[in-house]
Amino acid sequence: MSRVYLDHNATSPIRPQAVRALRDVLMGPAANASSLHAEGREARRILEEARERVAGLVGLSPRDVVFTSGGSEAIAAAVHGVADKAAPKRRRILVSIIEHSAVLDSCRSLEGRGFVVESVACNREGRVESERFLSRLDSDVCLAAMQWANNETGVIQPVDEVSRACAAAGVPLLVDAVQAAGKMHLDPRRAEVPLLAISGHKLGGPQGTGALLVREDVALTPLIAGGAQERRRRGGTEAVAALASFGAAAEEARVMLKDEAARMLRLRVRTESRLRDRFEDLEIHGQSASRLPNTVNFSLPGVPGETLAIALDVAGFAVSTGSACAAGSVKPSHVIRAMGYPEDGARGAVRISVGWSTTEDDVDRFLEALPPIVEQVRKGLDVRSSP
Repeated sequence: MSRVYLDHNATSPIRPQAVRALRDVLMGPAANASSLHAEGREARRILEEARERVAGLVGLSPRDVVFTSGGSEAIAAAVHGVADKAAPKRRRILVSIIEHSAVLDSCRSLEGRGFVVESVACNREGRVESERFLSRLDSDVCLAAMQWANNETGVIQPVDEVSRACAAAGVPLLVDAVQAAGKMHLDPRRAEVPLLAISGHKLGGPQGTGALLVREDVALTPLIAGGAQERRRRGGTEAVAALASFGAAAEEARVMLKDEAARMLRLRVRTESRLRDRFEDLEIHGQSASRLPNTVNFSLPGVPGETLAIALDVAGFAVSTGSACAAGSVKPSHVIRAMGYPEDGARGAVRISVGWSTTEDDVDRFLEALPPIVEQVRKGLDVRSSP
C-alpha cells in the first residue's frame, strides 16, 4: 500500500503545473535573463511572468518581488539589510518568541554587532497579543518581526494591527508568511506590511525558490552583492526554470485558494474530531485560536513525539515533530514550550499538516492506524520494525 504524506508544512509535493513549467523552460533554449539577445529576452519574459504570478498570490506589485533561494534567505536578506541601514541609536530588534529559527537566528547573529534582540511572549494558545508586542515598541527599535501563521501550530498572529502600528512608529515589520501563503487570504497592502517572506516549496513549487516582497520605500543593503539583478536587491543569475515553476505553483495556489482552504479545513476538523473521540487525554495545541486550515499539532501523555513519528514512519505515514528545520535536534519545541507546556509536553508534540494533494482516504488511513501504534509506543515495544 502507498505511503501517506501528512507533512505539507515541511514541504509540499510539487504541483503538476509547476512540473510542467519547470520542464518547459529546462527543455527550451539556454539563456541568462540579463542577456540582450533574443534568448535572453525570452528568459526575461519568463522571469517577469513568474514575478507577476508570485506578486498576485499576495496582492502586491511585481516590482515588490525580489527572488531568493528560499524563505530563509528572504528572511536573512530583510534582517541584515535593514540592520545595515539602521541609525546608530536604533539597535533593538523586537521579535515574537515563537518565530521560526530562520528569523530568530538571523536576528541573534547581529548581537555581536551591538544589536539587542528582545522576544515577546505568547499566550497559552500560541498567539502573541498585539497589545503586548506594541507595548515594547519604542524609538530605539530598528526592526520588528512577526509570523503571519506559526509553522508548528498553525496559529494565526495579529499581523494587521502590529504592522499598522509599526508603520506609524517608523519601524519596518518583517512578516514571515512562509506557512501562510497559499493557505489563507493575505492582504499585506492593507496591513501596510513592508517586508514579506514566502517560499516556493511550501505551496507546491520547487525547493530552492522563494521571495522577499519589499515595499519600494524600504532601504536595504543587499545580502548578496555582485550584480544588478532583482533591481540591485539581490545579485546573482536568476534560476529562470525554477522560478517559472515557483510562479506556476503560486498562480495555482491563488486560483484554488478558496476551494483548497475549505477542503483542508474539512480534513483538519475530521482529524481533530476523530482524535478527540479516540483519546481522552489528547492535547491539541492552539485549539481555541484561529489557525491555518491544514495544521494539527497534538500530544498524548506518555508518548514521546519522536518515538511516535518513527513508529508512524515505519507504518507508512509521514508526520513531523515540529519544524522540519529542527530535524535531528534533541531539544523540545521552543514554540510549545513558549506556550507554557512542560518539557515533556513539548517533546511529545506531533504535527500533522495536510495540503493540496491530501485526500480524505489519506486522513482516514492515518486515523485508523494511529490508535494501535500509540498503544504500541505506550507499551514500549520496538517501533523500528514493522508491526
